[in-house]
Amino acid sequence: MLEIRLLGKFEVKRDGKPVAIISRPAQSLFAYLILTAGIAHRREKLAGMLWPDSLEETARDNLRHALWRIRKALPPKPKVEYLLADDLTIAFNASADHWLDAAELEKLGENASADQLIAILSAYQGELLPGFYDEWVMLEREHLYSIFEHHMARLMSLLQEEKRWLDILDWGERWIKLGQKPEPAYRALMSAHAAKGDMSKVAATYERCVKSLKVFDIEPSEQTRALYERLKMGKEILETGPAVPGKEKRTETPKTNLPVPITSFIGREKEVEEIIKLLGKNRLVTLTGSGGVGKTRLAIQSANRLIGKFKDGVWWVDLVGLNDPSLVPKTVAQALDVHEVPNQPVVETLIEYFQTKQILLVLDNCEHLISACAQLADSLLAACRNLKILATSREALDILGETIWPAPSLSLPDMQEAFAARTLNKFESVHLFTDRAMSVQSRFELTDQNASAVVQICNRLSGMPLAIELAAARVKMISVDEIAKRLDDQFNLLTSGSRTALPRHQTLRATIDWSYDLITEPERILFRGLAVFAGGFTLEAVEAICGQGELKRSEVFDLLGRLVDKSLVIVDQASISAGTRFRLLETIRQYAQEKLEKSEGADFLDHHLEYYVNLVEEAEPHLELAEQGVWLDRLELEMDNIRAAVDWALASAQITFALRLIAGLREFWLARNHDYEGIERMKIILSRPDAIQPTSARLKAMNAYFFILWPHGKLIEAQSLIDEALEFGVKLDDRWNTAFSLLWAGVSATEKADYAKAQSFLEQSVEMWRKIGATTNESIVVIHLGEVGMFQKDFVRAESLFEAATPQLREARDYIYLAWVNRRLGQLLLRRGELIRATDLLRESLMHNWSVRDYRGTGASLAALAAVSITQQKMTHAVTLLGIVDTVIESTRIPLLPYDQQEYERHLTQLRDKLDRPTFMKAWTEGRSMTLEQAVQFALKESKQ
Repeated sequence: MLEIRLLGKFEVKRDGKPVAIISRPAQSLFAYLILTAGIAHRREKLAGMLWPDSLEETARDNLRHALWRIRKALPPKPKVEYLLADDLTIAFNASADHWLDAAELEKLGENASADQLIAILSAYQGELLPGFYDEWVMLEREHLYSIFEHHMARLMSLLQEEKRWLDILDWGERWIKLGQKPEPAYRALMSAHAAKGDMSKVAATYERCVKSLKVFDIEPSEQTRALYERLKMGKEILETGPAVPGKEKRTETPKTNLPVPITSFIGREKEVEEIIKLLGKNRLVTLTGSGGVGKTRLAIQSANRLIGKFKDGVWWVDLVGLNDPSLVPKTVAQALDVHEVPNQPVVETLIEYFQTKQILLVLDNCEHLISACAQLADSLLAACRNLKILATSREALDILGETIWPAPSLSLPDMQEAFAARTLNKFESVHLFTDRAMSVQSRFELTDQNASAVVQICNRLSGMPLAIELAAARVKMISVDEIAKRLDDQFNLLTSGSRTALPRHQTLRATIDWSYDLITEPERILFRGLAVFAGGFTLEAVEAICGQGELKRSEVFDLLGRLVDKSLVIVDQASISAGTRFRLLETIRQYAQEKLEKSEGADFLDHHLEYYVNLVEEAEPHLELAEQGVWLDRLELEMDNIRAAVDWALASAQITFALRLIAGLREFWLARNHDYEGIERMKIILSRPDAIQPTSARLKAMNAYFFILWPHGKLIEAQSLIDEALEFGVKLDDRWNTAFSLLWAGVSATEKADYAKAQSFLEQSVEMWRKIGATTNESIVVIHLGEVGMFQKDFVRAESLFEAATPQLREARDYIYLAWVNRRLGQLLLRRGELIRATDLLRESLMHNWSVRDYRGTGASLAALAAVSITQQKMTHAVTLLGIVDTVIESTRIPLLPYDQQEYERHLTQLRDKLDRPTFMKAWTEGRSMTLEQAVQFALKESKQ
């Protein structure tokens, strides 16, 4: 095997024996080929990259000589050839038997254990190719070091969790010896010395940290200073126990949801370092600049570099698809999976969450919600001392403590100077244009003949990344000379005499204008129509909404493909697993929206509204069948569009559509834990003057409202609406909705403990469903009748009703309701001592609830399984399960159903009486420390034994 080490040295061995590639150019060529194994590089590209200051003919001769030296050094007649070369290209054969230290580092996964990290990181003996100063080496060197730094930070964290203090002393010092400024290493070393009781070394390590950072003109972070103070004052108690056995070591996925861009990040290393430095000293940094300057990509790149420096993660909040300022806090909460608290503003819930966390929050695209973002940032930063925020916006948030960083354009060559093509890629703008042009036209290359036109294009576009990418996308249609001429005509720069006078904002608008002018009229119609989408969209949605009027549905697929090819529409790679989705960059969407408003805007918005009403109503019956999980996921993806449809329905006085939308979402609101948003939207819409007419749409929406209020025990508050619904049902002769209204009248009576009245209403509902022939709905009402029996402690009648409801739900595979009735039957059987059957039913209930991510039902099933553990005399297991349930209730902010809540509290009291406090608290803490997924696995495992 060929063994290649490029980290900290240049070394090639074959079966342990050195392979001598003597000349530096040959080493550089070999290193580049092995690092890009499997990629065939054009000879002229390699010559220009490795010998940029030589004449083209000389550079090609040098390349041939370097290749000859490599071939001479490599072992002769291998089983698989190492190098694949022809007259045009050269590549290192990825199939050849070889090992590369840098490749091992790049393959290192995020779930690697501490020992796996140590095994791979040991190969990192220093920076890539020390002493090599080629431009490509420096870029790759930075890339590999950032990977190494990220995994070193993870290693320090894992070693501390496992109390492996001696390993920390070794690896912390290794990291520091490599230079840079690894604060996590100093913090880990301080903790290790403290654990060993050597406080003098804690102080000495902190002083070393201060001095090392001073070289970079920065101070230790607040996290480092706080740790030192806690250690110095004895407030940080560190155990010195043995290392955790390998089978018990836990691995964690990175605490981040940062998007992964599908194109390479080019240049801007200095800018990224500046942003990181600013975040080291400031708690709020806002990247400002016009649309298309690359604020989002800079934020992603900078935040990625900081993942290891924030204990509780780096979290991304994309505000692009949001139009309602009041939903900004909710959107942040959803991004971090922070659930709303009943009767508490979301901002207060976020403050409680962030107060105990060390997090970098990235708010992207704030400009259209500037006031709401500013208010939220101000509130959070004032109350949460360990929170930092990185924002991107076209304008500053303008609050106290904000540091504004204007995002610059890409570096540009001077148009007055003459440049050889091979020297131009050192300018970021040209590098970006060349890279993107090659991605759409593989034969494109930067030559001395077209270099002048490329330089003109980059300058005309003021180094704006988005504008350059749009221009580069055209090389498969026209030459760069033609692109440059079109820019001249469009901007009128040749006659204005000043190439820098145009504001960046106008430059970008002109670029999009130019791109818009290049497309055909059918493409323009589709482009304008896409502006109605909020967030992403599917091909099916585009065909239905835009394939009307001037466009035929059969034309849309081809037209959308052309817009994708021309970079006006992008494929949303993040959601490919859920089916292909598309989206517009926000700047382009706003441009399309302006064009739409001047033409057929209302028509497209009406089509959009109609489509999403139909989608919601198509989904509705599926939410009670076996495929409910798939449809719940689909609605989740479309929520931005559905919200936009509701907003347009209200703005355009199409109240019936608004009522139909909110009514059709009733199962979704509840199953996917959006109760509070559903309650608020329904309350607002139902109270509108144009919504009070007695129509079936209003009646259905009221029943949906009651459905969401039910788990919160708030139906009594809506009694007047329930009475109204019963009256409307009779007046409209709407038996379907009347049957639902009778159900909620019965549940409301149950809340009041008026069980006779409750039974009467529910039995009327059952009878009406039976006449309609809706057997699934009939079974659901029968479950409610069973619950009345349980509240009355008539357990025999309750069991009979639950048994009667089960077959239809099982046949329909309505897992949400099947889980509910299984839980009730299991609870009753457990009371009667039928442990095995009860356990089976409760396990099935848990699995169904978890399969559709119904957190309310999942928590209730876990609480019911705690009763199984009590029956089995596994008291500590029961406490652990209830600790999990407590976390579910607290973290999701979703209450259990009334009977489940009663059972939960009863078992909790019982266990507190049976166990001493230390035993109880140990098991309780174990449960609360689990993730919900771990909790489900624990419950299923324990209940099986």
